[in-house]
Parts: sequence; C-alpha cells; structure tokens
Amino acid sequence: MFEVDQPGPQAWKRRRLIELGFGIPEWLRLVPVDFEAGDAWWQRLAAAGFESGQPAIVASTGVSMYLTKDAIAATLRQIAALAPGSMLAMTFLLPLELADPEVRPGLQLAEKGARASGTPFISFFTPTEMLALAREAGFREVQHVSAATLAQRYFAGRTDGLRPPNNSEELLVAMILALAWRILWPFRGNRRDCSGHPPLSLGNL
Repeated sequence: MFEVDQPGPQAWKRRRLIELGFGIPEWLRLVPVDFEAGDAWWQRLAAAGFESGQPAIVASTGVSMYLTKDAIAATLRQIAALAPGSMLAMTFLLPLELADPEVRPGLQLAEKGARASGTPFISFFTPTEMLALAREAGFREVQHVSAATLAQRYFAGRTDGLRPPNNSEELLVAMILALAWRILWPFRGNRRDCSGHPPLSLGNL
C-alpha cells in the first residue's frame, strides 16, 4: 500500500506509528506530496516502488475539499493514465446550499472549524460537476454514489442508531477500462474482482 499525503500530516502519522511501537510495516510506503505546490507525485510514487504498469485501486477520501479545482483536475488526469483495470474512489462535498436543512448547521460548523485551523474547505461540487470533471480527465466509466445510498448500504439495521447524515461526503467511482475485460462495477451487484490490485491512498483513509 502506498499512502500519499501532505508532508506535515504524514510526518506526524509516521512519528505516531513509531512512538506507539507499531513501526512502519514493510507493506506500507509513505509518500509525502504537496499537491498545491505542484509536487510531482507520480514521480515520487515511482521512486517509492509503485509499478504504474499494474492495475491499482486509488482511494482518495476527505481530500478534495481542501484542494483547488485545478489541482483536483490535474490529479484526476494523472490517475486516469494508470494501467487499464485501475479504479478510483474519491469523496467530495456538495455545495452547502444543497445540504438538507437539518444537517446544514453541522456542515457550516465543520467549514468554520476547518478555516480556523488553517485548512479551509476550498472546493465543492454537484454530482454532475464531479462526473463531468472525471470524464474531462479521461475516465470513460464514472459513477456517483450518494451519501444516502452509502448510509443505507452500510448502516441500515444497526441497533445502536449510528448513521451518518445524508449530506456527508458523496462518492465518485471511476474506472479505467481494459480491452476484452468484463468490468463488474461496485454498487451494481455483489460481485467484484479486485485481485492483484495494489491499493493506493491519497490523503486520509
């Protein structure tokens, strides 16, 4: 697994793993990258041992809202250039005015807290805008999975009442198709083939 994150937070995670006695496992490669500064994250990944010729699963959660649209578009273009069979799962935030009235105050507080901590929310997208951005970057197969759908899929029937709001982060799922492959999409059924795909994380998991 390759984890790409801002140098500061990643240095903290590395330090805490060591302080707690876990160390850095052999299967984990920590790759510090500053996306907004234009760091060449592709080259940094290759230097860390990532094989771009092999299919990969890329998970980018809790990241897009901190980046500019240009930085997100550039990152999507680079991911779209990965090997056929690769998959991207990326979360994004809806514009606050599209949130349900009962959850909007909580989202506004989160935005205010992020701004106060020096990491303001910069980018918000409607599902249509995010799908268009992914297609423009080169993805041919894209899908929006709503926060409500995710909550229903993974939190329905819980006895403790735990359930995220319908307007938490939305999900973009995009695939790089391989010729002569039968692609089995997630969220359209229970079958999926992820064998042999090295995972790649952008930001926080």
